[in-house]
Amino acid sequence: MMSSALSPLTGGNTSNENRILICEDNSLIAMGWASLLSMTGYTVLGPADTGEKALELAYQDLPDLAVLDIGLRGAIDGISVASELAPLGVTIIFVTADYQRAGSEGREFATEILIKPVSADTLLNLISSSLETKRRIREEQDGMRPAV
Repeated sequence: MMSSALSPLTGGNTSNENRILICEDNSLIAMGWASLLSMTGYTVLGPADTGEKALELAYQDLPDLAVLDIGLRGAIDGISVASELAPLGVTIIFVTADYQRAGSEGREFATEILIKPVSADTLLNLISSSLETKRRIREEQDGMRPAV
């Protein structure tokens, strides 16, 4: 098991066990997010620029959290990616310019919806808090299981 490291940018705990899938079709944004998350101690899957590629990456190595744009090139959009990954326990954060669609079609899958442009601090803080919430819920559920 890898040890947790203190994140220099957020002050939160991160570890290489936290896998983040990035799916964003703007390559500059995607590479910026990937670099930021890698420097902060996360394992980055992607970035993927299509929904098809995002699902391929996710099924190879299931992420803990996915940062998804909604409007993507190809037949599979971000909401469709979320609908596949959320039932598998992947936390979903939409980062999009299409808030109306995210709110109406994607709300059932997303932990949070951010509107572009998004600051690095906002994204990092939300990822950190979402993963911390997921960890606490998992610990509570594990604590309720009977000992064998």
